Amino acid sequence: MITPSPQTWTLRLKSRKTTVLLHVDPLQTFENIKSHLYEALQETELKDPETNASIPLPGTSSEIQLGRPVDHNDAQHGFQLGEWEYAVNEEEDAGGKGKGKAKASKPAAGVANAKNCPKGAGLKDGAVLAFRWAGDGTWDGEDDADMEQGGSNMWGIKLASFEDAYGVNNETDVGGGREFEG
Repeated sequence: MITPSPQTWTLRLKSRKTTVLLHVDPLQTFENIKSHLYEALQETELKDPETNASIPLPGTSSEIQLGRPVDHNDAQHGFQLGEWEYAVNEEEDAGGKGKGKAKASKPAAGVANAKNCPKGAGLKDGAVLAFRWAGDGTWDGEDDADMEQGGSNMWGIKLASFEDAYGVNNETDVGGGREFEG
């Protein structure tokens, strides 16, 4: 685990009604972040809020997928699979399935590695990411066309909301900046 300092960022990782706060280095790889998340989930117990039943963890941290908000200013748009997850999946697929796949050109190592960290992926301190894995009760592990349009129902995130004293419904923020109204 990383000791918090002025240089570390805090990521808010959400699944269902649970939020895990992780202190990370902005240049730390997502694989490393997933392993820290996996350790945190092993120390605690992720439960389904409707049934209060424990949710079994995946076999390894590499089975966890991270998603980013579709719209940082409107949480209702849901989450989509982060582009760093596609880079990992493409590398796994390039293992020689057919003529075109075996000789597929890869982006330069520096470009691929640059997006494999929070800073390179365009995240900021306090960013919200969703997490899931196949068999967690929200996603069955199958690719779905809905993932390309956001796939909010495939992440199972329950966003907190409340009505303030003026009757305005406020929802959880997902890391976007506040707009000035005045």
